[in-house]
Amino acid sequence: MTKLRHIYPGANSCRGFYSFYQYMLWPEGERKIILKGGPGVGKSSFMKKMGEAFSSHGLDMEYHWCSSDNQSLDGIVIGQKICILDGTAPHVVDPLCPGAVDEILNLGDFWDSRIIKEHKNEVIKLGQEISRCFSRAYLRLQEAAAAYEEWQSYYKEARDLAAVKRNILALSQEFLQDCSVSPHEVRHLFAAAITPAGPVTRIESLVDNDYSLYVLKGNPGSGSKELLDHVAYMLKLQQYYGEVYHNPFEPQEIDHVILPEQKTALLDFSSYIINYEDKISAKQKRLLDFDELIQKSLINPHARRVFSARNRFDESLQGAVEFIRKAKQYHDELESFYIPAMDFASMENLRIELLYQLMAEF
Repeated sequence: MTKLRHIYPGANSCRGFYSFYQYMLWPEGERKIILKGGPGVGKSSFMKKMGEAFSSHGLDMEYHWCSSDNQSLDGIVIGQKICILDGTAPHVVDPLCPGAVDEILNLGDFWDSRIIKEHKNEVIKLGQEISRCFSRAYLRLQEAAAAYEEWQSYYKEARDLAAVKRNILALSQEFLQDCSVSPHEVRHLFAAAITPAGPVTRIESLVDNDYSLYVLKGNPGSGSKELLDHVAYMLKLQQYYGEVYHNPFEPQEIDHVILPEQKTALLDFSSYIINYEDKISAKQKRLLDFDELIQKSLINPHARRVFSARNRFDESLQGAVEFIRKAKQYHDELESFYIPAMDFASMENLRIELLYQLMAEF
């Protein structure tokens, strides 16, 4: 049965746009095709059609979605072997191994630049507006980060640190017990994104119903992130293969670690940004709520401050989403100047030619 997975290679985060595009192609991948061209040239549609064609032939597919437009693709990976991706800003990708693995396909070859130049001033102005929106969105996410850090501080102060450490060591050892040395490097990606539609995830495509789930809960600072950090470090140290899914708001934190070969996943269901829990139907093997390791006598005096920090976090996050949504509106308007300039019929002929060429490689 064809397996379709939905992932985000980039994030609108408190650290600006954050990219894991270098991990899009699987370690054993053989070919990377980088699409170039402006907005509205059809890069996402090009990849969607390619994905539909390959999945209809029974090949496993990864769809890598855009954090700035959750209906648009940033890339596809076909059968862990071939990657086609959008190499334009803000996630500029250039060939690292030209000819050997990487190649460029410039869809800008199919536009009539004279038509675009007729709208030069509008194109420039819209580009500037989009840039301003994202700058302001990232400022709001920085505000959210300040509130988040304060929120964390109260729980870090109140936790039973000895108990936290014991649980980290015990659960990480159990989670990794069936792993073995792998020639493949750990992949780092996102299972969610902060988009014009708000925070979204398709994590259900990454965790099958027959997976064994180790589930974490707890407020920021309670200890769940330290456990995930430790597991990710042990994967690297012991040369185990796994997929590390980072937090789309704070990419230096981890939300999940998935071991596809062992059909096991360590998932953070804390849900202060993304409600992952409602998307997953696999049974839980273990549940560790780090809030149970919090000393109530130390956290209760800060209840009002925690409430305030969380409200400021939520308000700032929503403010960021509004700016990202506005940027999407400007981007749609910008596309309207490129679409009439495109020779889509000729581009479709190229796509079909490439499709037959790639099909021959399977």
